[in-house]
Amino acid sequence: MRVGILGGGQLGWMTILEGRKLGFDFFVLDPDPKAPASRVADRWFPPERVEEFIRECHVITYEFEHIEEEVLKKVYDLTTPSLSVLEVKRSRLEEKGFYRRRGYPTADFTYAGYEELERVVKDFGLPCVVKSERLGYDGKGQYRIYQQEDIKKVLSNHAPGERFLVERLIDFNFEFSIIGVRDAKGNTRLYPTTINYHERGVLLYNKSTSLKIKEAEEIVLSLMEDLNLVGLLAVEFFYTWDGRVLINELAPRPHNTGHYSLDACYTSQFENLLRAICGLPLGSTKLKASGGMVNLLGVSLEDFDLHRLLSIEGAKLYWYGKEKRPGRKMGHVNLVAHSEQEVEEKIEKLLEIIYHHEPS
Repeated sequence: MRVGILGGGQLGWMTILEGRKLGFDFFVLDPDPKAPASRVADRWFPPERVEEFIRECHVITYEFEHIEEEVLKKVYDLTTPSLSVLEVKRSRLEEKGFYRRRGYPTADFTYAGYEELERVVKDFGLPCVVKSERLGYDGKGQYRIYQQEDIKKVLSNHAPGERFLVERLIDFNFEFSIIGVRDAKGNTRLYPTTINYHERGVLLYNKSTSLKIKEAEEIVLSLMEDLNLVGLLAVEFFYTWDGRVLINELAPRPHNTGHYSLDACYTSQFENLLRAICGLPLGSTKLKASGGMVNLLGVSLEDFDLHRLLSIEGAKLYWYGKEKRPGRKMGHVNLVAHSEQEVEEKIEKLLEIIYHHEPS
């Protein structure tokens, strides 16, 4: 089986490493030959060679939503999950509209153009969150608005003609994710719930939990069915203080909150993506052990004590080999342990080693 991947980031890198066990060949389309997935692929193709890339592939998937329109038009027939699913995700406005049309629970929201943003926010009410329509990942293009003056920062960072989502700021108890996988026959599996902790809009760490939130599980299964999805679907939720479950956002691809599955589950999210899109039986998503993950944000290997980190039983380093930038995901550390409490204790140790602080 020859699998093409649109995007050369770490999600593609881990998909390829997991796919080697299945005997597959991998081809990556990305502008950067030194990107993580580009380096380990059987062949790398720049976007201008997309036709040659297509000829090499039996099936194509993606590890990133923001792909050039010209490329998307050419890979349409071979791409899984389908590009109609991708279009829901590529626009925050379309994504929220999809939830509203289908009756899924989400925060109250409205839309605004650049020129009308100040007026719409004033009418909508504060506090709120303003999000740019596109390129919204790792906290990019998101602004918490507590007073009308805060809109000036949004306008200074964007240009006339852009559109925005204006969303009610939710005072939630905790954030959590559930990842589902679905094959072409409609068979589905759900990964365990993970509790997620963010810092400045970027996931810092998460941990698996025995907590089962039935309403959220049913939402993930329903979303996969409504989208006729073949592949992975990660859904991030808010759990409010009064017990409501609200969808924050979805991603039809491997997700940062599922990295723990590489070591804690019988089948990782990356292997199950390949099984789903290549017509193989879905693997078990059950936990082998309690698991967790800590992101390595904006650090180099020289910034922390690697020997001390790897001395923690059950800790496993994944280093992406990217150029260091502030806040950039440089790698992650997975953890396994005998209990959820032990995972939490090991996460505390890792945060102290990497960032020299306790969990916030």
